[in-house]
Amino acid sequence: MTLFPLMECCELLAIDPKTLRHWLKQATMSLSVHPLDGRRKCLTWEQVQHLAILHDRMLKGEEARLTTTMVQIPPLGALQEPAHPQMMSRVIVRKSTSPGELEERDLSQKLTHLQTQVEVLQRRLVLLTQDLLEAREAQLEPPNLFVQQAGEQEIMRPENPITSVPIQQGGATSRVRRLHPAEQRAQQRALTLVLPALIEYGAAGSYIIISSQEGELPLIPDSPEWFDWFKTLSSFRFVGKCGRFGTTRGYKLRPTRTWYAYRTIHQHDYKHYLGLSEHLTIAHLEAMAAKFQSYVDTL
Repeated sequence: MTLFPLMECCELLAIDPKTLRHWLKQATMSLSVHPLDGRRKCLTWEQVQHLAILHDRMLKGEEARLTTTMVQIPPLGALQEPAHPQMMSRVIVRKSTSPGELEERDLSQKLTHLQTQVEVLQRRLVLLTQDLLEAREAQLEPPNLFVQQAGEQEIMRPENPITSVPIQQGGATSRVRRLHPAEQRAQQRALTLVLPALIEYGAAGSYIIISSQEGELPLIPDSPEWFDWFKTLSSFRFVGKCGRFGTTRGYKLRPTRTWYAYRTIHQHDYKHYLGLSEHLTIAHLEAMAAKFQSYVDTL
């Protein structure tokens, strides 16, 4: 009688030790003790073959496969009764399985696995094709061409994306260089850039309020409209009698009523708490500007 340790049985059945012990418990099989080492538990070759037939497993190796297809199930009296009736029916059906049916079932499983791999590769191919088309469209997008004529710039968009575009100018033909994508992005950012509002002390002795979107605003400093206007801003610049600084609104998950003043002086960043929107009077802004200017005078 040939004995096989549990690890070798797992390799033959292509399962892990936990699954093997579960199968043995279902089949109510007992383990044999190794004749030379009592600590090692083993199975006989007949038991391994019986487990392979019960669970439709192909033993590892060509010789093992041939032996499995030709094995005869021992009488029910030689083995203990299975734990479940379904297991008994599976044993009886397995006795009549021919080698051709086993080979056909093995080929069917391999074909199903190959079909799954083909579907995965097809999906990856579709994704790669989409990425390639998007990259090509981004490269072939017609750029903006800036033509210098009489001190003015004229934006032109050619029909075909070529390296240079011929332009008729004074009877002579010249070519204009196509802009680099980084230059195009910089121009788009410059067009969409919105400068913060400006409060500036003018030469006439009054303060001018300028919005980048609405132009000059007819606001009176320290008036109710003045404080309501600050509630609509996220930042503004102040240029007063004694100095200048920039501001930004405080944030805690969303904009708050607090304001902070900042200025960079000799490569050093200064930042101070400015107060709430209702505290932003002209006198308070001028005091903060003078405070920043004192840093310039002391350095």
